[in-house]
Amino acid sequence: MAAPLVAAIIGSGTIEQTRAILPASQRGSEELGEGVRTGLQVMLGNPEDVVAVDAFATSGISVGLTVPVLLVGPNTNPLPRCRGLRIYNTTTSTLFLGPREDFDFVNEGYPIIGSAVTRRTDDIPLLHNVEVWALATGAISEVRMIIY
Repeated sequence: MAAPLVAAIIGSGTIEQTRAILPASQRGSEELGEGVRTGLQVMLGNPEDVVAVDAFATSGISVGLTVPVLLVGPNTNPLPRCRGLRIYNTTTSTLFLGPREDFDFVNEGYPIIGSAVTRRTDDIPLLHNVEVWALATGAISEVRMIIY
């Protein structure tokens, strides 16, 4: 089965400036080259447009020792097309990240180690529907985040 032909109007002359896009010989098959050109339909998409937005959001959360805290999730993420999450551990406690509340944070979680000398910042990829949970060890952790 052949693909259907579609038409586009190129430099149609409806706006004087668009007439200069192409010379009359290249504007199409209509009399006086008024711009109708046919061909196969092609869609050009920029993948960044699907997953990115030119904005960011910030948040501060206290993470406790016994109950995991949802840092960001589909219902708390303010950006519909985010790319990542930067997490900044402001305390000396180690912070463990996981994908769900019932996760084994201490044995399988991703650690963001706190330090009195240097504070640790980590970037993780993030799509809008992903949840990021955290649990602290040692003391309550103060976490700062940028969603971008």
